[in-house]
Amino acid sequence: MKTINIGKLTYDGSSGVGHINIVDTSGGNSTLNIDFETLLPFSHLVSKDILDFFTISASVYGVDRFVARKQNSVDGWSRELKVNFPVHNPTKWNTCKVEINRLLSFLTGDYWDVDFRKETIILPEVALEKKYSVPFAQVNLLSGGLDSLIGALDFLKQNPRHKILFVSHYDPQMHGPKGDQKELISEIEKIYPTQFEYVPSLRVSLEHTNVNRETTFRSRSLLFIGIALMTAQATNTQNIIVPENGTVSLNFPLSTSRRSSCSTRTTHPFVLDNVLSIWKILSIPTDIQNPYEFQTKKEMVTNCTDQPNLTKLIAMSNSCGKRGHRAHWEAGKKTATHCGICMPCVYRQVSLQETTDETSYGNSINNLFPLKEKYKKAQDIVALLDFLTTPITKEEIKQELIVNGVKNLSKLNQFVEVVWRTRKELEQWINKVGSSTVKLKAGI
Repeated sequence: MKTINIGKLTYDGSSGVGHINIVDTSGGNSTLNIDFETLLPFSHLVSKDILDFFTISASVYGVDRFVARKQNSVDGWSRELKVNFPVHNPTKWNTCKVEINRLLSFLTGDYWDVDFRKETIILPEVALEKKYSVPFAQVNLLSGGLDSLIGALDFLKQNPRHKILFVSHYDPQMHGPKGDQKELISEIEKIYPTQFEYVPSLRVSLEHTNVNRETTFRSRSLLFIGIALMTAQATNTQNIIVPENGTVSLNFPLSTSRRSSCSTRTTHPFVLDNVLSIWKILSIPTDIQNPYEFQTKKEMVTNCTDQPNLTKLIAMSNSCGKRGHRAHWEAGKKTATHCGICMPCVYRQVSLQETTDETSYGNSINNLFPLKEKYKKAQDIVALLDFLTTPITKEEIKQELIVNGVKNLSKLNQFVEVVWRTRKELEQWINKVGSSTVKLKAGI
């Protein structure tokens, strides 16, 4: 078990950077650097509990990156993490300790045991810019991905008399998102110049470390939620929206072996429901929703209310989960923006079958067989083809969703239908673009 102490957030006025020290009992230490100058004006307009929620969400992201899985897993993947967080009112936070452990364990696939100690954060006061003082209908994630782009366009098209506030974050260790966000914001501003404001993307990174950093980013959605909550309360905005298709939200395991290690849960309904339960205990009235939880990615594309601008901006969005792994991309495709064969890339291609897709992909599913040395990069495709050849009923999907964390039974049947339609869409895509070998392996 890793026992970790989280230092309190301190602010360096000369650099505009917030620092959180992360130290473990075996001598490991790192500093989480946050471009906090961006959030500083918001921080004085929120309750201490919300400031604590932000620092906890950022610290969780730091711990997730601080403890390498391979060296510290108890079962080949999961880590045991005992973490002490600084908060203003430990007694209050202890009332939701069970919910926090459950949320973090589900989100990252680890075993978390959190506790709290009393610390007071002192930050300089900076006035909030007037552009953030107008009423906002909601705070939206704008990650640079296709789903968040659709969420933005849907709101802007349907609500010409209301404004929306976009927030996001990036880690310089993960190349690309900051540029995607900046480019999309620049283009959206040309189309809807008066209908939104954008909090500059928050830079959060683990620095000055004496340990090997973890390369997965399982907790990044909680960091977004922490940023969104602070900006929402500071601007008296009640609604936070995380636009994500139901397929990726549920992330139905392609095989039983992929329930944990290969099952990212960033916007899973269990995560959002648990966040709301924690906020309820803390008397935080803000709501958080994913309005696309019952739609596949293809349905999100098809149903987008601003088709002309979606078509124009699709290529500027990025869905790839492995965009930095270019060494294994096909010759002549090293400058592509997407790998083409991770599951996010597959779902993107499925969703854009009937739309002009100018996205460049570094690999094709048709060039992966025979596997041999290509097996590692083809693991997602192999699992996908096995999934399509394995008969499954809606009742079996229902049971698997329950095993995989769906607790809200009132939504269960709708989630089953999302998985069922996703499977059909995948079959249609392979039938359309797959080689004879790929079709055979998919049972088509």
